[in-house]
Amino acid sequence: MHRKIDPHQPPHKYLNNFTYLLRIVLDRDSHLFDGKELDLLASGFFTVGDKLDKGLHSEEDLRERMHVLTVPDLRHIVSIANLKRRRADNSPPKRDELLDWIWSAAKDEYLHISSKTCGDSAAVTSLISESLGLCVRISSIASFLNWRVQRLFFLYGEQDLSTFLLVDMGTIKYPSYVCNQTRKTFLTREALLAYEQALEIAQRMDVAVEESDMQSIESCVKQSSLYIRSQETNKTFTNNYVSEDPFLARFSAAWVFATIGTVGVSILERERRYAEAVELLRDLLGQCCCPGRRGYWTTRLSIDLEHLGLKDESLEVAESGLNDSRIRHGDRVALQRRVLRLGKPPRRWKKPSFAKTLSKTCKEVIITGRPLNCQTGMKSRFYGYDDNRCSVEELALQYYAGDAGGAWQGVHSESGIWMTLFALLMWDVIFADVPNVFWHPFQAAPLDLKTDAFCLIRESLIEAQLKRIQGGEAAQILATMWSKYFGTICQGLNWERHSLHELQIMVCCLGGPELATICRLLAEDYAGLSGGMPDLFLWKPLNSEVPCSLCDDGCPNALSSLAGEAKLVEVKGPRDRLSEQQRAWISILMEAGIDVEVCKVKEKPMTSKNDHGS
Repeated sequence: MHRKIDPHQPPHKYLNNFTYLLRIVLDRDSHLFDGKELDLLASGFFTVGDKLDKGLHSEEDLRERMHVLTVPDLRHIVSIANLKRRRADNSPPKRDELLDWIWSAAKDEYLHISSKTCGDSAAVTSLISESLGLCVRISSIASFLNWRVQRLFFLYGEQDLSTFLLVDMGTIKYPSYVCNQTRKTFLTREALLAYEQALEIAQRMDVAVEESDMQSIESCVKQSSLYIRSQETNKTFTNNYVSEDPFLARFSAAWVFATIGTVGVSILERERRYAEAVELLRDLLGQCCCPGRRGYWTTRLSIDLEHLGLKDESLEVAESGLNDSRIRHGDRVALQRRVLRLGKPPRRWKKPSFAKTLSKTCKEVIITGRPLNCQTGMKSRFYGYDDNRCSVEELALQYYAGDAGGAWQGVHSESGIWMTLFALLMWDVIFADVPNVFWHPFQAAPLDLKTDAFCLIRESLIEAQLKRIQGGEAAQILATMWSKYFGTICQGLNWERHSLHELQIMVCCLGGPELATICRLLAEDYAGLSGGMPDLFLWKPLNSEVPCSLCDDGCPNALSSLAGEAKLVEVKGPRDRLSEQQRAWISILMEAGIDVEVCKVKEKPMTSKNDHGS
């Protein structure tokens, strides 16, 4: 790896950021490095490398250093060396093209091959050297330790040192919270090395899936399965994560290998290799990792057994899954529906207790539209009521906005609006001082948000906040949070999509008890329920005039007296059907007393522009 040194760029801020990161990691995780690695980290780190002069010593060296050059550098070399080639559309060449032109000429010069098309190629290598200036090649061990140190600091691979820069520039603002760490992410060096090895295999799996390389996919899945089956693996996992801070388990080799196995199941099913998929699913269900995936694994196991003609066993798997307390909501509904379908006489004579609940149906509305396309597998498109092209959701919004639909206001947001409301209404709960959920200053959410631990640890805080929401204080809470934290990043929160005033009207029309129910569900199972919410959120203030926004420091009666109605609508095109997660949400929302309906859009040959039907 090369780095081009800019003598005019002050390094202090970058150096300070890296020094801070390194100090935090060494103070917390020095037990994860061996003696040689610690000596290297203590010696100044990036001074370990080769200072390169301007000479180009090999063909490989030449090509490697060329990739350090910026686009302006490349354009300058192309211009001076007369290497530019005409493009058919006369558009500016891209970086890869510039590199190819220069490499072609430089390679000819390096190999002493004459070519009339190379322009003044004799100057190319010297131009490259002049443009590069002083370079440093970072040693492979220093590069690897740099990766490891950043991974240990941020935990997730999506962030790196550039996060510091974005914060310094004011591009991103993270919330304030207390980093209260009472334990270590990796208890031993061996655990870290196993995790890093698992990440390497996961990366190979990603490449193999992208390239449809079945041989490599099978190799990765086999390695995952061997690790998952290991009794020592389950023993170590149980001792380290099950009883204490289970949300940190995602940074374990077992978690990564379980993820690889889950991808492997879907690929085997796609290949109709159901017997192998069944074996892998049994391995996954036989270990303690990833409790949130047990519903998916159990459902797939039941389905694949049915594919193999083993209907009795398929039913037994579905029934046993319903006794697993870790399986909830959409996955639970999917298993219940399988039990009802498979458990008919003579397999089962008695109907289960949940049969009555599943038999409930919500209201259906059917509208028709003029289709733009009628192909299976493509997203349906229609001509709207305004004769402009639109999606099925936009067509439904237009219908509900009209007199025939009830003159509703509405948005197509699916889960987006609920993620935003949850973040604002539960802000103080999300960023409460809880041990081991905040590890650095750049988190948009606590580490346990998408786990059962989130609700268990904060039970009293959640109940107190839900009581306020149920009591009608949501509009006031929104105003306070908006005033204090506007622009601060938070998981699921979109500051730009809706105004404060609009959000306040929405929550007033929905009602405190209904809103509290949705917030409770998200607190209990954020990962499972953050998808699958109905497409449309509709509201209709009953007051003829809607008051101005409720301020956080006044106007106590501005919106408190606002009453209205709200409705959630799942929209389905001509060839769509409800997923199990959507059925689960509809069932849950109906139980909470929230008005929910399904809007089915049908295709109809139109005889006139306004013949949409209802």
